Amino acid sequence: MNRLLFLASLLLARPLLAAPAPLDFDSARGAREVGMGGTFRELGIGANAADGNPAAMALFPAFQLEFGGGADWKSKGWYAAGWARDSTNQELSGAYSIHYIANDDGNGGHVGQWAHSLSLATKVGDRVAFGIGGRWLIQSTPHINAASMNLGMSILVMPQLTLGFAAYNIIDTHHPEMSRSFELGFGLMLGPVRLASEVRSDIGRGPLQPIWNSGLELFLGRSFILRGGWEWREPVQQNFVTAGLGLVFDNAGLDIGWRHGLAGAGDLIVGGLRIQLQ
Repeated sequence: MNRLLFLASLLLARPLLAAPAPLDFDSARGAREVGMGGTFRELGIGANAADGNPAAMALFPAFQLEFGGGADWKSKGWYAAGWARDSTNQELSGAYSIHYIANDDGNGGHVGQWAHSLSLATKVGDRVAFGIGGRWLIQSTPHINAASMNLGMSILVMPQLTLGFAAYNIIDTHHPEMSRSFELGFGLMLGPVRLASEVRSDIGRGPLQPIWNSGLELFLGRSFILRGGWEWREPVQQNFVTAGLGLVFDNAGLDIGWRHGLAGAGDLIVGGLRIQLQ
């Protein structure tokens, strides 16, 4: 009898465990980044450097545009985003992003968010870069109109290895949607394989609640890329595995990324277009 009661309690608890969280700014990524477990903040290789460590983009000269959009059919949320980055002048590099995120409010409507990010960076010498960035969030319900600041430093340890440190939302807005966090991460290129991992958490305000992002991409020739990754969100106790594909032709690329939440924590599918102008 006790065993039957235990099994029944597990079945009743499962819907609570399986409830997917709404999409947020940290979920609204490009398809390449979603496929790599959410890693991108310390790599500095894409236009979405606007949303990550603001210093990282100054390590690699590029002029890029990226567009992406995704939907999670479990949480009934979707988003669209665009990024632009110009680091051809490494003395002053810049990147900008805009996101629109929509989540179901449970009453037949939706909660909308507009998020803007602007980052500036400069390279000091051959191996070190510093950056500063800002983020502005506008939400319909509950109403939010707030801005905060990011700081970062990136180090090119060797041509194949980057190491970064960043602080996000260091101006306290008293909104959990813009919570403060500190990050350490790296990117490593080993032949046709790129590895990346990042961990971030607030510090000094209670126990650590880290968010881990780890991923890799494998280049099969010059045109085809396979991706995979893992994400763990300690604050909401959610675990994700990810996968992705990429096609590269001339100065553009098409990407598809998929993030699967274990125990029902959502299924996100993302498509993206990358354009390398210089």
